[in-house]
Amino acid sequence: MNTGTSAYLFFGGNSSFHDNTMSPAARFAINLDNLPITFVEQGVGVIRGPDIRLVGPLATVLLCDPQPKISGGHVRLENDGTVNITSSGQPPDGSFPSTTANLIFSNALQDALAELEVLEVANVVNNIAADTFMAADGDTEQDIALLDIPSINKNMDNLMSSAAKAFIDGYRKVGSTNVTFDLVSVPGLGEGQQLALTTSKELFIVTVVLDVITTALLFTLVRSAPTWKGYPFNLTSVFRLLSEGHTKER
Repeated sequence: MNTGTSAYLFFGGNSSFHDNTMSPAARFAINLDNLPITFVEQGVGVIRGPDIRLVGPLATVLLCDPQPKISGGHVRLENDGTVNITSSGQPPDGSFPSTTANLIFSNALQDALAELEVLEVANVVNNIAADTFMAADGDTEQDIALLDIPSINKNMDNLMSSAAKAFIDGYRKVGSTNVTFDLVSVPGLGEGQQLALTTSKELFIVTVVLDVITTALLFTLVRSAPTWKGYPFNLTSVFRLLSEGHTKER
């Protein structure tokens, strides 16, 4: 089903229920004080052969409904291989089906929480689950309290920020060691470097205005050409014009 809702079972004891199978009675690994709990007479837990019996009389369930959403955006691939997000929060472009977002989240989260630690046989709680839901390491401590909801949400965000990226990038594990990626080509734009002339907006406006004024003056000058006296441009003509102007002033 295309749903991201998942459930997590916690079992153990509290201040009133201790593990009486041990002498003296010990506290259970998980403390369920101040939580809605269910008492199960025969106990809840995991039994692995005659030597491993992880059972507690109390149990509670945490429901996770993340309701993830997909948004579109643009990224820039730099020459050094880094990827920078240039825009986000835009409508999705359809390259990634929105119905699969829930499955990606729930599968990535459950796979991470359910994976057993290497060489660990006595505890079904791995380090990722302990760091996400609990206030201490679940391997060696006793009487561990569960975190509050805001802390669990924060830890889950930190966990999924990298795990979800791996799934979205097409990460796929084949067998026990081989890792491959399912890749799909998407449209993209390439960038190149070249020389170009640039200017400011203000300088461009001033240049355009001056060009218009110059063109208008040249047009006026050409139209008035028939009225010119036609003096050649030399020193003799300059002295002559200066003399005529001096004579008129007198």
